[in-house]
Amino acid sequence: MKKLITILILSYLSFTINSSAANQEKKLQNKNILKIGVLLPLSGEYQSIGESFLKSIQLALYDISNKNIKIYPKDSKGNAFAAYEAAKEFEELGIEIVIGPIFFHSLERLGEINNITFISLTNKTNKIPKNIIAFGINIDSQVNILRKYFDEIKVNKTLLLWPDSEFKEQSKSIEEKDILKFYRTYSYDTNPKKITGAIEKITKYRERKKDLERRIKILEKSDLYKHKQELKKLEQMHTLGEVNFDSVFIVDFGERLKSVLTSFMFSDVSNKKVNFFTINQWFDETLFNENAMQNLHFPSIDLVNLKKFNKKFTKKFNEKPNKVSILAYDALGLIYYCWFNNNFQFEKDQLYSNKGFKGLHGEFFIKNNQSLQKLKIYKISKKKFIKVY
Repeated sequence: MKKLITILILSYLSFTINSSAANQEKKLQNKNILKIGVLLPLSGEYQSIGESFLKSIQLALYDISNKNIKIYPKDSKGNAFAAYEAAKEFEELGIEIVIGPIFFHSLERLGEINNITFISLTNKTNKIPKNIIAFGINIDSQVNILRKYFDEIKVNKTLLLWPDSEFKEQSKSIEEKDILKFYRTYSYDTNPKKITGAIEKITKYRERKKDLERRIKILEKSDLYKHKQELKKLEQMHTLGEVNFDSVFIVDFGERLKSVLTSFMFSDVSNKKVNFFTINQWFDETLFNENAMQNLHFPSIDLVNLKKFNKKFTKKFNEKPNKVSILAYDALGLIYYCWFNNNFQFEKDQLYSNKGFKGLHGEFFIKNNQSLQKLKIYKISKKKFIKVY
């Protein structure tokens, strides 16, 4: 009987020790698992954008090829309430780092989630909660590289133009920081019919046209050879005299941007004599279709790497990606890098390394809840994007 009891006790102890060791090993394994929440609009109006971003994250996972990285996608539905509800679920799962949301308006209540850091893909940086990093291509990064380029090409009379629209706040921020030292600033009505009139006033088109007409009348009365030669030249012109600025920075996109630039052309302001700049256009090839877009400059990410990313994405998913989704690819790479180089432990402080990081979209570092990127300057020339700085 004693022998039987001894055997039972030994068996129980053996099972307990093995079970304890197994649990310890499981805990150790779980400790080395990197859990990443993904908060994107996977239904509704912005579903296609969200799905493209999710595929970019999946592509990054495929390239990293580490089974200890687990992603947990949830639907933000493109609104603040759904984003908050999903974030609470991430918190229950013990997730400390989340990629997303994409849109600024989805961030409204995420500041209440103290245990999670969100890498949002927004490019808006005003009033960002302390637990959110704005990872988009923000206006500060764009202005910084433009300032360096302005110094390089020595422009010193730059007009700032912005529409009375959703970009008004960003435009005022650019003006107030005064980094580019604007010569004059103007806002314009977003109605296409009113844009041309506004640009005519800015460029003093009617005065220059009248100056030409007056000069032609004077020359027509002269029989001097040099006056006849001058007359021949003036008859080919639309206005007389130079504008009082050497560059224009337009904070706008799409059809409105095209309307503004076309209006400058109609107002006889040559893009060969005046430098035109705009904000990051994500290499919109529809800009190739307008003559007024020639020599238009803008800051942006690394085009060579963007093309590589697009090619890789298309090969993997048999569709073209949303261009901005390269940032989601880099966001996952950033989290992985910090985790891998910290003994497989994620700590949010790693994201703020002074050394900075290098992703597919270029070099960047994170400071004051935003990613500051080292961008490049491109210009449009003969239906190509040419890097000039």
